[in-house]
Amino acid sequence: MTMNMENKIKTKFTIASEEGIAILQELGEKRAQEKYTGLLSPSQIENYLFDKFNTDTIISNLNTFSNQLIVVYVEDQPAGYAYFSVNGEVPEALKDKRVVHLEDMEVLDAYKDSGAKEFLMEKFLNVCKSYEALKSRERIDVQDHIAFYEHYGFQQKGMEEISIAGVTFPSVILIRENP
Repeated sequence: MTMNMENKIKTKFTIASEEGIAILQELGEKRAQEKYTGLLSPSQIENYLFDKFNTDTIISNLNTFSNQLIVVYVEDQPAGYAYFSVNGEVPEALKDKRVVHLEDMEVLDAYKDSGAKEFLMEKFLNVCKSYEALKSRERIDVQDHIAFYEHYGFQQKGMEEISIAGVTFPSVILIRENP
């Protein structure tokens, strides 16, 4: 567990325990409502939540050594999470490198000015420093998220389509090559 005394921010690796599953489901549901209301229909959001945050999927994803979940807490309240994996598609230029895929980094809107997202990113970068490259994707229309990644050394390396609840969105591939 890592802690920032100033704002009482801490991170914990989370496993597929009953508590860990409940925390991820709660964060996932709150963040999906914040992120996708107005972009997806209520039934699409419900389908997205079922596909991504049902108990069986979470257990399957977290019970493998190639996937990890870090939850960030602000004053002991779950505020967000980073989910990452060594599995996933790699751009041709990175085929021979050890790559970590940052699948999700989400912090609830209520904590966006708390420093939790920055603290979580620093923890992720520290955990993954032995990898040669880090990869993430962001919807192209979320420029503030792209700028956040660029602040931490990620560079835009192409475009691809991502599917969220059956709806396709253009996204940018973000790569950070570690020194």
